[in-house]
Amino acid sequence: MLYLIADMETAQAQKVDLLSVVRDFLRAGGTVVSLRGGQATDQEILTVGKEIGALVYSVGGVFLIHRRVDLALLLACDGVHLPSTGMSRRQAQQLLGRSALIGRSCHTAEEVERCEREGWAFVTLGPVFESVSKAGYGPTMTLDEFGVIARSVALPVFALGGVLPENAGSCIEIGAAGVAVVGGILGAESPFEATERYLEALAVASELESGQVG
Repeated sequence: MLYLIADMETAQAQKVDLLSVVRDFLRAGGTVVSLRGGQATDQEILTVGKEIGALVYSVGGVFLIHRRVDLALLLACDGVHLPSTGMSRRQAQQLLGRSALIGRSCHTAEEVERCEREGWAFVTLGPVFESVSKAGYGPTMTLDEFGVIARSVALPVFALGGVLPENAGSCIEIGAAGVAVVGGILGAESPFEATERYLEALAVASELESGQVG
């Protein structure tokens, strides 16, 4: 699965229209989008969020928001993606309802294991490669280390950080449920074509993993 983190700060830095990027992502076959507002004001996030939500729901996709449970309620999001510290899954679910998708950012095996025990819907884990949107942040684990952690739990683990179409397949082959992408799409010359390349790489890797090819 391909998970687009629609980061408002990255879009501004890349001087791209975030709505156009999301539209191209969905048109190319993507379905899961989370809006990350960063330092944007609540009103800015709400304004963009309403438009992105309408786009995502028009194709039957999944729309999340990073951090902001309060804005998730106002935008009628499918759920939230929370940071590694702060609000618990239980607190978020009490506010959003039992059907809400509640994920968390993780950076260590211990964090991932805790999320599985606590019943989180999914986690992102990384950075696996050097980040495209946060140059210089650097990887904190090897791909093999990521694989060991991802395969040790049952909950979906998404590879995050520097994932490109060229290495997305290797993340699936080593145990990722999918990949989460920021700069690889927001910074692409053609977000539509970049999305197509990601989806093709993920599809091939998934077929190989399931033994349907070869």
